[in-house]
Amino acid sequence: MKRLSSSQIRVFNEIASQGSFSDAARVLGVSQPAITAHIRTIEKAYDVKLFERTGAGAVLTQIGRRLFQRTASMRDTEREAAEILSRAHMLEVGELSIACGAAGPAMQLVSRFQKSYPGVRLQLLFGNWQEVVNAVRYRKVDLGLLTDAPDADDIIKQPFTTQKIVALVPKDHPLAQRRKLSLEELVGEPILFRTGNSQTQRAVDAVLKKYDLNIRPLLVLEAREAIYEACAQGVGIGFMFDAASTRRDGVVRIPVTQLPETHSEDVFCLASKRKLRATDAFFSMVK
Repeated sequence: MKRLSSSQIRVFNEIASQGSFSDAARVLGVSQPAITAHIRTIEKAYDVKLFERTGAGAVLTQIGRRLFQRTASMRDTEREAAEILSRAHMLEVGELSIACGAAGPAMQLVSRFQKSYPGVRLQLLFGNWQEVVNAVRYRKVDLGLLTDAPDADDIIKQPFTTQKIVALVPKDHPLAQRRKLSLEELVGEPILFRTGNSQTQRAVDAVLKKYDLNIRPLLVLEAREAIYEACAQGVGIGFMFDAASTRRDGVVRIPVTQLPETHSEDVFCLASKRKLRATDAFFSMVK
């Protein structure tokens, strides 16, 4: 059986990770034709197609995704080895990519980390619960900041704060004067839901099912920011984790009696990435 060389695997992994032949060439410090030649050699030798070229870059084929699942850890090992050799720099330079669920809790930690390690370049992306989990699992980012991060053997997580779900009530709504609300009182009100990939919505749906309550939403919106803006404009009442945003305009945040549970806000990563220098520094800062 033919074997791939370490350089071929390195090139393949970098293209798969970067999503682009040109970006992979830049990271590896070689020419794009050299990168292309490596992939063509593999594809010709095994009569397979590893990438589809699109306007947005290079997309893994089905066999490409299977191969990357097996080889991606080698890229992490290479990075870890390089970081061991450069620990003397004390993070004077480096990079760290982070996927975030809510801007509020995330930015507090990002600000602290940047002040401690100003030479480390941070790359942030935001998404719903499932998007953040996928970004970490498929190695799009080094670590994630998320409410109720998943429990798994290949995941390491650490809590750094807790928060509860509150109702976002437009400030001119009659219920805005209340100190607490029950879900029964919201039946018949114009209610705004998030999509099922939202951890907030999953928690709300679970409580509605528990109490056998049927609330039909006026609107189902994808983003947390869209929910907040709709509530601020008086469209309806929504739900949000209380620390998810520092905005205070246009709405009143009111606790919901059936939603007393506190949820953990976690920093998490793949176990294979935990010992990377910048990741380790971030976890240590949270401690």
